[in-house]
Amino acid sequence: MNGSAPHEPGASRDIGPAATYLADLTNAIARIDVAALERFVVTVVEALTERRGIFVAGNGGSATAASHIASDWAAATNMLGGPVNVHCLSDNTARLTSLANDTSFEEVFSRQVEAMGRPGDLLVLLSVSGQSPNLVRAVKSARALDIGVLALVGYPGALANLCDTWIELGEGDYGLAEDLHIAVNHMVVRAMQGGVPQVYRPDEATPNRWAKRRDTDGKRGVS
Repeated sequence: MNGSAPHEPGASRDIGPAATYLADLTNAIARIDVAALERFVVTVVEALTERRGIFVAGNGGSATAASHIASDWAAATNMLGGPVNVHCLSDNTARLTSLANDTSFEEVFSRQVEAMGRPGDLLVLLSVSGQSPNLVRAVKSARALDIGVLALVGYPGALANLCDTWIELGEGDYGLAEDLHIAVNHMVVRAMQGGVPQVYRPDEATPNRWAKRRDTDGKRGVS
């Protein structure tokens, strides 16, 4: 393979948009602080395993990612048996809009943290800018209640100085950052399953069957 100069994100090249995006995504992954990411995953898994409350929040595309993440983490916890205590703070439209109307949009997450949070719980924030005012306000409310705070950010704005652990993903590129939010979600889910991937394998008897993929003598198999 011929060598080439390092690719700058978004740079014009004689390749298609899909290949360019994949190259940018690959470079973004290579720049992740893996040690901090491991701390993030371990912290979430411990909170889920101990059935502590976890609150996930974000705006716009990050709000939909927060909903996806909360659903996946709740499902992973439910597989272990016992109660599930994972909440996406943007899922209840009536609550969200009433808070925005009666107080301010900056308080839509903080008021929920104050109402439901307990010492030892965990607040997980998703933000490309790293400085959304309603997320910053939520961190301050969490701190007052002795709630731990983690963040996945595209740019290390104000949130980086307020969180216990923060991970920069995508260097401010909205698409890359939002893609990597979901990748981190799936890292947590896989860790909750003991590191074993969940893989879809249909058959005639159980068309919706999924299987855990395992390595056996260096070969992929299905159990």
